[in-house]
Amino acid sequence: MGFSFQRHDIQQLNSIDTTITCNNTSTINDDNIANFRYDTGLRNSNRRIDTLNTLLSKSPFLVQGTFSLADVAVASYLLYVIQFFPDVELYQRWPHVVRYMRECAGREGYGQAFGGRVQGYCLERLDKMMESGNGGKKMFGLF
Repeated sequence: MGFSFQRHDIQQLNSIDTTITCNNTSTINDDNIANFRYDTGLRNSNRRIDTLNTLLSKSPFLVQGTFSLADVAVASYLLYVIQFFPDVELYQRWPHVVRYMRECAGREGYGQAFGGRVQGYCLERLDKMMESGNGGKKMFGLF
C-alpha cells in the first residue's frame, strides 16, 4: 500500500518554508526595521503545518513512506525552528510533525551534516517536547 499526495497537499507543502521562516509579510526597510519581529509563524495556528501534521499521521515520511529529498528540505526548516526559537512549543498542536522531526534529526546523515552537538541538542529538545506534551509520562513507563 503506497502513500500518495493529492495536488492540494503538494501545494500546501511548497509554501511551508515561507510560513515557518517568517510570518511577517511586510517589507523590511529603514523606517520599520526597529519594529520588525522575526518569527516562525508557529506560535499560533497554522493551516499549512496542520496539513503537514495530517499527512504525517498517515505516513512516516513525505514521499511514499520513505525518507527522501523532500524530507531533507522540510525537516531542515522545522529543525531550524527548535534551534533558534527554543520557546516555541509544537507537540500539543502537531504531535506527528514533532515525531517526524525527531525521526529526521535522529538519522546518521543529520549528525554527519550538522555535527553531533547540534544533533544531540535537537534530539534532547524534541524528546523533552514529546515528554511534556504527553503529560510527562514515558511510553510504556520505560522510555
